[in-house]
Amino acid sequence: MKRLATGISLSAFSLLGVVASVPGVRADDMPVAAPATRTFAFTYTVTVPKPAAGAKHQDAWVPTPLEDQLQKVTGLSVSAKVDGKDVPFEQTKDAEYGNTMVHVGLDAPTADLVISWTATITRTADVGQGTGPMSDRFKKADNLVPLDGKAAAIAKEIGADKADADVLARAKRIYDEVLTTMLYDKVAPGYGKGDFNRACEIGKGNCTDFHAKFTGIARAGGIPVRFTMGVPLSTDAKGTAGGYHCWAHWSDGKAWKPVDISEAQKIAAKDAAKAQWFFGHLDADRVALTIGRDLTLAPKQAGKPLLFFAYPYVEIDGAEAPKDPDTAKRRSFTWENR
Repeated sequence: MKRLATGISLSAFSLLGVVASVPGVRADDMPVAAPATRTFAFTYTVTVPKPAAGAKHQDAWVPTPLEDQLQKVTGLSVSAKVDGKDVPFEQTKDAEYGNTMVHVGLDAPTADLVISWTATITRTADVGQGTGPMSDRFKKADNLVPLDGKAAAIAKEIGADKADADVLARAKRIYDEVLTTMLYDKVAPGYGKGDFNRACEIGKGNCTDFHAKFTGIARAGGIPVRFTMGVPLSTDAKGTAGGYHCWAHWSDGKAWKPVDISEAQKIAAKDAAKAQWFFGHLDADRVALTIGRDLTLAPKQAGKPLLFFAYPYVEIDGAEAPKDPDTAKRRSFTWENR
């Protein structure tokens, strides 16, 4: 299997004082500082275009921020407007993952619908301290992430399937496997679906594809993996995000350990040590929106389960709405530090 020349090694990993239980890696003796936190006001605004004439009913869902040990949410304020006037909405939660969302149902829709929420979010840098809920769902296949065939073969090839071996070392082998066999690329057709088989065959993709490959190999090797979809922030005091970003966590049975392999690959050639830092660390410069894949919304959508959920999902008369070519222009994710 082809490996990319990244210059990454376990010695670079140990310089960051990350973990001591990977064979051959010695922990840093320096005291570990408390994880950094960041507090900011975050606003999510989307415009759902009016449907074609004759539509009888429109349903729209948008995610609201996840709240857990790493992300605290206060002052969540939601609005839904048509022609500048408030319309009814409901705040709901899905039964499988506990993702929260806003749902708006409109009869005889004839104008654009604007859904917006604002919240104050305090995000803590993730060093694997999150215990979070554990579910058998995080051990099973996703629609585009099978665990047999290629996933099982790779897990066996790199020794990630050995249940009696140290889980940290196994997870690290999977991380390096993905990091050294994929390129961050949003040009090759088919990226962005989190398709495991495509990620293996093409070796290119965005964050969903990187973490689909990690998920498939890890779960095939018996390691639970949780997928998170969110929005990245820069370190600027205020700004606007361009779109979604996702990351993953694997579990040792006690806590959820983070990985962000697509971000690591972007910098691997220039900063191998920082690329290794993303195994076991996430910065606080992000907002988590939803967990999981193949999502059923609340109330349940008429269409098939969502691959993931970061942008609005819309149905017209019980069928998924046609793709909006101007969707990127109709959404805004902004923040300002507090």
